[in-house]
Amino acid sequence: MFNFRTFVKQALLAATLAFGIGNASAGPTYHVDINTSQFSGLGSVDFVMSGFFGASGAIATVSNFTGALGEEFDRSGSVVGALPASVSLANTMMFNSVSHDLTLGGMFGFDVSFSGDFLTVPGFGSTFSVSMYDALGDYLTQSVSVVEFSLIPYSVDNDAAVRYTTDSIVRVAVPEPSDLLLVLTGLGLVAFVRRRATRAAR
Repeated sequence: MFNFRTFVKQALLAATLAFGIGNASAGPTYHVDINTSQFSGLGSVDFVMSGFFGASGAIATVSNFTGALGEEFDRSGSVVGALPASVSLANTMMFNSVSHDLTLGGMFGFDVSFSGDFLTVPGFGSTFSVSMYDALGDYLTQSVSVVEFSLIPYSVDNDAAVRYTTDSIVRVAVPEPSDLLLVLTGLGLVAFVRRRATRAAR
């Protein structure tokens, strides 16, 4: 006999586990802090996703931007969304970017996460970089990029990897991935449903 309540519980559980699996296929979220307190005046920031021909698909999602961000003044390639909320840059072209004005002299922060075929499909790697400029258009630091993430695709011998290099004004933190929390939530829901079903059967 069809039991609607049991069906709804099982559908909810399946949706929760499917959501967890989808998130588990994405890489961790990196939090980037940029300290521009030694600089002043107006400047700009470029977020760039670069992929060469034959690169495994990759998407960089920048979100939770904090700091004195100004207007967007340039965008090219595969870019979706808008800062300070969220913007995603895909490596569909050699150069995919979004540029903003900003006021220097304080802290800037954002989260960045990476997803796409590079996690499971062999190919060439991609690069996500952030560059900052002063009012004259000169690089803010001696490094061209204040932070650069290299996306190394999956291969038969190795899992996909994300490696980064930073300038001294940048600190990158890798918060604990939420994947474990999602799995534990799913297992908790399984236990809850089974316990309720056992009680109802008595």
